[in-house]
Amino acid sequence: METAPILARLERYEGRVPHMYVCTGGRVTIGIGHAIATPEDAAGLSWTIEGRAAREAEIRADYARLSQAPKGLAASGYATLSRIRMTNAAIDELAKGDVARFATEVAASLPNWNKYPACVQTALFDMAFNLGIAGLMKFHRLLAACDCGDWEAAARQSHRVGIGESRDLETASLFRKALTKET
Repeated sequence: METAPILARLERYEGRVPHMYVCTGGRVTIGIGHAIATPEDAAGLSWTIEGRAAREAEIRADYARLSQAPKGLAASGYATLSRIRMTNAAIDELAKGDVARFATEVAASLPNWNKYPACVQTALFDMAFNLGIAGLMKFHRLLAACDCGDWEAAARQSHRVGIGESRDLETASLFRKALTKET
């Protein structure tokens, strides 16, 4: 699986946010959809504040504020709650690590992963990143269609509730792209 198109797609739909925010699922998040589960996880990341490295207490304070913030705002609506920031270089490194780790987890969850065309892997990866692997695994008909190589059925079964229509349509088109790759 090529990581460059995956990263570009994730950034297009998840955004690139240099401060902590609360995602639609209610989790404290940074960068390109990187969920931060605990204050300890936040403290382990690379942060700056006013041109210097952020101290652990500053990181934990921002995490505490964000973990109590209501969900439902646009990411920019949380900017004033977080004084610390992440550089673009740190966001890039974090996203690359997320993609590598997550691709391994998705592949381990789907026994036929290596048999799928790259465009199908991209579509399934995006769905898993957006829904979580457990969420993807609920798409029984989609996964059965993938295992049978029925890419049109997979495209029809790939609709997700609560995401933008353009992302949903693009995901379906990735499954249909596999139709043209068949011999």
